[in-house]
Amino acid sequence: MPRATARLTALFCAAGVLGTALFPVSQPAQAHPHVWIESKTRILFDADQRVRALEIEWRFDEFYSVFAVEGLDVNGDGRFDEPELQPLAEVNVTSLRDYRYFTYVSVDGRDAEYGKVVDFGSTFEDGLLSLRFVLPLAQPVDPRLENVGFTSYDPSFYISIDAAKDRPVTFAGPAPERCDLRMERGGGTESLNIAETDIFDSAGLSIAAQFATHVTLDCPPAVATQ
Repeated sequence: MPRATARLTALFCAAGVLGTALFPVSQPAQAHPHVWIESKTRILFDADQRVRALEIEWRFDEFYSVFAVEGLDVNGDGRFDEPELQPLAEVNVTSLRDYRYFTYVSVDGRDAEYGKVVDFGSTFEDGLLSLRFVLPLAQPVDPRLENVGFTSYDPSFYISIDAAKDRPVTFAGPAPERCDLRMERGGGTESLNIAETDIFDSAGLSIAAQFATHVTLDCPPAVATQ
């Protein structure tokens, strides 16, 4: 297994293990976050105007991007092609499965069940690594009948997932008429320096959720026609 692939597996499976590898010993290895992600999400609707999946794209920060692709230019042409990055993307989505892909979809206050992620890939452009994956719901949900929302964060706060400033959430497919979004943006994490002991509050809940962007669909019930 390429060294970068092994490192990325450790990142998602055992957040915090890389603290001393990513930063000099003289820096606070337990400070959080270490990795920053800019996130964009497309809500995918099926032919019946139900939410069927989220298509998620994460763009990693420059430092981690360079670290992650080390040794993956197999043909030595100075570029990272999608086939070269596909094993890395597969390691990511496989590792993230046990962590609900750091994506928490709620339906009427319940955690939604997910299907298998089979559509995924990575690109490397302008010095930044991106991971795209389609997260299917086990059962499509009609947002006119049930309250649907989602948020994305890493409970360990090793990774900060921040919604993109430009069009962070969009629709794809036949969305219900007059369906809209409500977004509650989280606080900035660029200058945070939080110790390991401060990540969970007295109730055992991760403070990472406080910095996450929360998205709720606002889709009026369909008007019955005579």
